Amino acid sequence: MTRAFKGAVNLLRVCARARPSESLLIVTDSNTDPRIGNMIVAAANSLDIETSMITMRPRSLPGSEPPSPVVSAMLSSDIIISVASTTLYHSNARIAACRAGARFLSMACCTMSVLASSAMFADFEKQEALVKKVARRLTLARRIRVRNRAGTDLDLNVVGRRGGAVTGMCKRPGEATGVPDIEAYIAPIEGSTNGTLIIDGSTSVNGLVRQPVQIEFAHGIATRIKGGRDARVLLRVLHDARNQAAFNVAEFGIGLNPLAHIRGAIIEDEAALGTAHIALGDNSKLGGKNKAPVHIDLVFRQACVELDGITILEGKRLQF
Repeated sequence: MTRAFKGAVNLLRVCARARPSESLLIVTDSNTDPRIGNMIVAAANSLDIETSMITMRPRSLPGSEPPSPVVSAMLSSDIIISVASTTLYHSNARIAACRAGARFLSMACCTMSVLASSAMFADFEKQEALVKKVARRLTLARRIRVRNRAGTDLDLNVVGRRGGAVTGMCKRPGEATGVPDIEAYIAPIEGSTNGTLIIDGSTSVNGLVRQPVQIEFAHGIATRIKGGRDARVLLRVLHDARNQAAFNVAEFGIGLNPLAHIRGAIIEDEAALGTAHIALGDNSKLGGKNKAPVHIDLVFRQACVELDGITILEGKRLQF
């Protein structure tokens, strides 16, 4: 039994809480390693779970809608696991499927290395209480200041916004999560974020960054992006969205999976303890008001996070 197979079994048993009486749908695309979907199918077969897999053409942007046959399949499934190369988490199709009672697990940009990684074997149950505690602290906060050694220094207003918890588990109908993502997040007030972000980890459109990307923010909008090839790729995707709302700050998140590492797959990278991330684009599914056709996560290392002047995270050390 390979480690990737064990990771797939853990995905189904622990994260999806899959039962033999349920229908499982795996959504993938032609840019995703076919071994990933096949491995999850094999794991599902070993657990006697009825499984279907559908492969679509890659979406043009993270958060873009899947084609109608995929939407129909999603609406008739108990559990959906998306291993497509771009996220479906922020799509209207995901929202509709969850409203119909599906449990949705996003593994966007998943690789065989992620499926076999230590992050897939984190104690998701144990971390749940911690994630919810951090989410509550975010809810109570008024301002967030986040820095790192590379030069990040951002100020975010979150007054009245509610923190969210990604636990890596779907226990009830209608829930959605990322795997092996474990994080707490919040949608900053639109037009409030100012400062400098240095992306020295990864992004959901670049993978690992080869050269740090610098983004300057003023009044919640990315006003300047520079940093070589990775910056150019990011800019191209933002311009391809053909919507200025794509440049707006959407989310602030804190990685809380102690076994996750930055490897160039966003679903694990954004979960790594010691990292934080800013997202650009849509946050309408996260408690915000910004609607955009794209959602792009930007991960940076060695984050120092202050809530109303009190440090709660420095490096990999959480302080309460």
